[in-house]
Amino acid sequence: MKTLILVDDHAVVRSGYRRFLETEPDLSIVGECSNAEEAYQLLTRQSCDLLVLDASLPGRSGLDLLRRVTTRWPELPVLILSMHDSPSVAAQALKLGARGYVTKSSDPQTLVTAVQHVLRGQLFMSPDLMQSLPRFLGTGNGAIQQLGPRELDVVRLLAEGHTLDETANAMGISSKTVSNYLSQIKSKLTLNTDFELAFWAWSNGIASAPPMLSTLVEQPAQ
Repeated sequence: MKTLILVDDHAVVRSGYRRFLETEPDLSIVGECSNAEEAYQLLTRQSCDLLVLDASLPGRSGLDLLRRVTTRWPELPVLILSMHDSPSVAAQALKLGARGYVTKSSDPQTLVTAVQHVLRGQLFMSPDLMQSLPRFLGTGNGAIQQLGPRELDVVRLLAEGHTLDETANAMGISSKTVSNYLSQIKSKLTLNTDFELAFWAWSNGIASAPPMLSTLVEQPAQ
């Protein structure tokens, strides 16, 4: 059973998402919060497998909480659920370490799909942002030429959802070497997070996007 904490300042919204998510047999909501500070304090007492977080909260914002969570609990994945469909807000969330971003205008099943992807260690972006986000990440097609064949293999395998160990086995190298490649690649592309790298790979045709998103990923505008 995978456990989730929901953070949204509207009780009705939390209740609706809770009922919908708990129809999945392997998901359980172990906590609900209405603001960032309440959520931060709950996380010091209650563990969970995934934090589902609204970007807009009263007082300290959801993005501020995201920054605090990724700093203190870097292994805890965070899925942003937001009314904002602005690619600039989504890009900021990715730079802060979110593992997924879903707009509230998306079909409810999209949230379930996003939760499942993130819990499997994969990355997820709301389909309605896939076409507009690449230019906000500031890395275009020209950056591909900075990467060697082995580096491109690392990017492809990781962006398609393989773990460090699986990537290492596929390439016949150690997990530490894969990790070193990953750091070098992000430095070359001036990207900060795995999600930014995966989105760059999807957008530039280096890796296949998750099935429901693959038809929506376009090449970045020239």
